[in-house]
Amino acid sequence: MTDPTGEVQTEVDVSAVIVLLDDCPDLEQILRQYSEEFRDRQISFEFVLVFDGLSHDRTASIRERIPAGTPVRRVHFHQSFGEEKALASGFAESRGRILLGLPSYMQVDPGDVHLVVDALERDYDLVVGWRVPRVDAAVNRFQSWVFNSLMSLMTGVRLHDMNSGLIGLRRSVLGEVLVEGNVSRFLPVLAHRKGFKVGEVRVRHLRERGKRGFFGLGVYVRRLIDVVGLLFITRFTRKPLRFFGVAGGICVLLGSAVLTYLLLDYFFQWNPETSPANRVSLVLGTGLVLLGVQVFALGLVGEIIIFTNSRNVREYTIDEMRPPALSDPAEAAEARARESEREREAQTTAAATDVSGE
Repeated sequence: MTDPTGEVQTEVDVSAVIVLLDDCPDLEQILRQYSEEFRDRQISFEFVLVFDGLSHDRTASIRERIPAGTPVRRVHFHQSFGEEKALASGFAESRGRILLGLPSYMQVDPGDVHLVVDALERDYDLVVGWRVPRVDAAVNRFQSWVFNSLMSLMTGVRLHDMNSGLIGLRRSVLGEVLVEGNVSRFLPVLAHRKGFKVGEVRVRHLRERGKRGFFGLGVYVRRLIDVVGLLFITRFTRKPLRFFGVAGGICVLLGSAVLTYLLLDYFFQWNPETSPANRVSLVLGTGLVLLGVQVFALGLVGEIIIFTNSRNVREYTIDEMRPPALSDPAEAAEARARESEREREAQTTAAATDVSGE
C-alpha cells in the first residue's frame, strides 16, 4: 500500500511524533538519542515531524539539521493550528503500532523512553510520563499540582503529571477516541472514559522550557473553559438531561421562590404595592422560570436525539472475547456430560412409551 506521495506504507513498531512550533535547537540531539535507544532495543521506528505554520526558510533550516539515515516523515501546515491539532494530525499520519508524543526539546531523559514502550507492550493502552523529580520553578510545580489534583478529583483518572510532554498510546486507541481540538491535551481522560487502561511511568526530568511563574488571566480562563468542556464531554454526553435538568430545575426553583414571595407580599402588604423593587422582582422571577423550562426542554431534546442514535454509538472497549468453541475445557466437558445424560433420559422415556403402547 502506498500513500498519496507514492511512499510504501509499511508498519513500524514505534512512531514518535514531534510538533515543531519554532526552530527547535535540540532537534538533532533529540533524533540522535531517541534513535540510539530504539536501535539498541531492536525496535523499528520512525519520526513524524509536524511543522505547525513555520515559514519556508525555517522549515528548510530544520530539514538540514536532520541526521542522515534517520527515518523521518514530515507534515507541513501552511498556517498555525496549535500544538493539540498538530499532535493529532501527526498521530493520524503515523504508521507505528505504538505512538509516542515527544516534546520538542530535551524535557525528559531519552533513556527512559523504553519504560513507556514496555508499559504499553505489557499492561497499558495509554501511558503518560511522570516527570520525577521536577526541576522547574516552585510556582510552576504548585500550579501543576493543583491542576492534576483537580483533574483527578473531577474525572477519576489518577495521574500525577497530565501536562507531561511525553505520552504513549497504542494505535487501537485512535480508532475509539476522538483526538480533536483543545481536548486532545486530555487524551488520558478520554481514553479512560472509553474503557482503555491508562497509567503512568516515572521519567527523569532534565529541564523545562516556557514561562516561569503565573500566567496571564486569559491563559487560566481558556484552561477553565477546556476543563468545563471536558467534564461535559465525559459526564453528560450520553445523559445531557442530568446537566440541563439540574440547571433548569435550579432556575425554576429560584424563580418560583421569587414569585412566591411576591404573591405573599401582595396578600400581606409587606411592601407598598407601587414599590419598583416588586416590579423588578416580578420580571426576574418570571424570567428565571421561563429560562429553567427552556433549559430543561433543551436537555430533553438532547436525550431524544441520543436515544434515537444510541444503536450507532459504542461507549465501551472490549478487551477480550472468548467464543463458545474456546471456552474452558472443564466447563465444556461438564456441558457434554449433561447433554449425554439428557439424551439417555429421553431414550429411556421413549422406550417406556413403546412398551406401554404394546
